[in-house]
Amino acid sequence: MSRILLRIQPMTGWSAVVNTAGLLAVGWVLWRVAPETAPWVVWLFGAGLAAWAVRMVLAVRIAAVGGDPAPQPGPEAAPADRPAAGRHRAQARAAAILLAVMGLAGSLTAVPTQGLGTALLVAAVIMLTGDPAVPPGLWIAAAILAALGVAAGALLTAAGFAGSLTPSALGLITILAALALAVVVGLGRRAQRVLLAERERASAETLRAQAAAHRIAIARDLHDVLAHSLGGLVVQLDAVEALLDVGDTERAAARVAAARGLAVEGLGEAREAVRALREPEPEPETGSGSADPVAPSVVETRIRALIAAEQGVRLDVHGVSRPVSGVLAEALVRAVQEGVSNARKHAPGASVRVGLVWHPDRVECTIENPVMPAQDRVLAATGGGYGLRGVRERFAVLGGTVQAGVAAGLENTAGNTAGNAGDRFVLRAEAPA
Repeated sequence: MSRILLRIQPMTGWSAVVNTAGLLAVGWVLWRVAPETAPWVVWLFGAGLAAWAVRMVLAVRIAAVGGDPAPQPGPEAAPADRPAAGRHRAQARAAAILLAVMGLAGSLTAVPTQGLGTALLVAAVIMLTGDPAVPPGLWIAAAILAALGVAAGALLTAAGFAGSLTPSALGLITILAALALAVVVGLGRRAQRVLLAERERASAETLRAQAAAHRIAIARDLHDVLAHSLGGLVVQLDAVEALLDVGDTERAAARVAAARGLAVEGLGEAREAVRALREPEPEPETGSGSADPVAPSVVETRIRALIAAEQGVRLDVHGVSRPVSGVLAEALVRAVQEGVSNARKHAPGASVRVGLVWHPDRVECTIENPVMPAQDRVLAATGGGYGLRGVRERFAVLGGTVQAGVAAGLENTAGNTAGNAGDRFVLRAEAPA
């Protein structure tokens, strides 16, 4: 019993009604044939009926309290789980005893009661084989022992120990056929329960995957917001400090105003991300992430607003634009946001070129900036690599690609070469559109 966990499956109200009707019918027939049957047969059969009734009551009670999941075996179980483990062990012992009584009573009394005991035997076999927790070796051994018990009951009847009834070969074959049919029915119930458990497990895995994807999406948004806002604040405040050192208070005040605008914008976006985390919106039925297409002018406006407060950032747009999905529009804006934030950290003060190219079958976004010496990259150590990962995740969902790295003599979005401009860091993202 320590290695095999027999269970009493929860029983619904309808199943309890059916089982109760079967118990009453079998008990009434037993009462009618009791005067013509040996006392030991009646008492043994009655014990089997009592075991059936007790098991039914326990099954209804387990269903009423909702049941308990099977505990994890092992001595390392937490103290809080030990009472539950004790209940499961007690349930396993009760299940084994009740099934043993039902099987023994049903098999030995099947022939002496002219097949009436077959009802007990069939019920016990279906309960045993229908439990997915029971290994095949156990229910096969139980079925063999049940067949031997039927044969023993037939021998006792033939020897006159069960009354004046004479067993027939046809009756014995019928009882054994009913036993085989019970095994088949039990295996069918077993397969149904396994399938239901697999569906529940798959559903739980799907819910966990959806929750993880939602958390990752929120983490991407928070990273983009914080990296862009805080990085911009650092750049603006450094500029304010430099302007104050030379006494240019007017331009320093303008920089402070720009820094305040970045802080307000970042705070608003952070609030939106937190709101989405606390109150996630349902997924759209279309599966595209946005029911309405976004006009290309909206995408360009968002990008221009994003880089408006930046010094030395230029946007070049080429090709014939067209509406895109909301997910792609958001991915393009976030790619630009990440590229500009990286440029601030790795190439502070350098010019940044943002390119948006509309191809016939796709849209391409590039952000490039010169590579700066290590001593000039004060903010470089503040990154954790999550920004580029987030951009790749966004475009991977859309079937796109993202490339990031250093290139020399790279062609820019206008088709001209950088030539002597030196090495440049380029973030290129593209997706079907």
